[in-house]
Amino acid sequence: MTHNKGSRMISQKQAVTNAVLSVIPSYELSGEAILKDSLNTDNKKAIRTILFEAFQAGEVVYSKDASNLQDDKYVTKYVSGLLDNWVRKNPEFNNSFKHTINGKYETKNPGSRAGSGDEQVREMRKLLKTISDETTKAQVQEAIDARLAEIKPASVVTINAEALPEHLKHLVK
Repeated sequence: MTHNKGSRMISQKQAVTNAVLSVIPSYELSGEAILKDSLNTDNKKAIRTILFEAFQAGEVVYSKDASNLQDDKYVTKYVSGLLDNWVRKNPEFNNSFKHTINGKYETKNPGSRAGSGDEQVREMRKLLKTISDETTKAQVQEAIDARLAEIKPASVVTINAEALPEHLKHLVK
């Protein structure tokens, strides 16, 4: 369901860009400065306020349940995450690809959130932080790794052997 109050809706990326430029008019997109270095508490607050009001006015595309937009607390939290996300990922805010690989955003620690939805993994990670003995830490980390392997979705690859060249068909199991 798309929140569609007005006909001039803009993307969330464009809404963040517009809000940033209205609060920090001197900021140059794809310039030398990295936006994160130009943000302070006051202008972050001003940008979030602009985004909050734009969502409430139905000016920004929102593809989740639009009834969430009636909850000010939800919108405030959503807008905060949205701003942080685009400050990190938008190449125009990051010195024209300084934090990207081949023009695509790359996470700093891929897989660091693995298992975050699993209660057992979360609790073992909490336990790990409380332990100082290296041997015990290694045991807990081993249990975490085992649980992550257990819950990791199996990647299923279906190969159409008929579409392969004759000399490669024997490799398909």
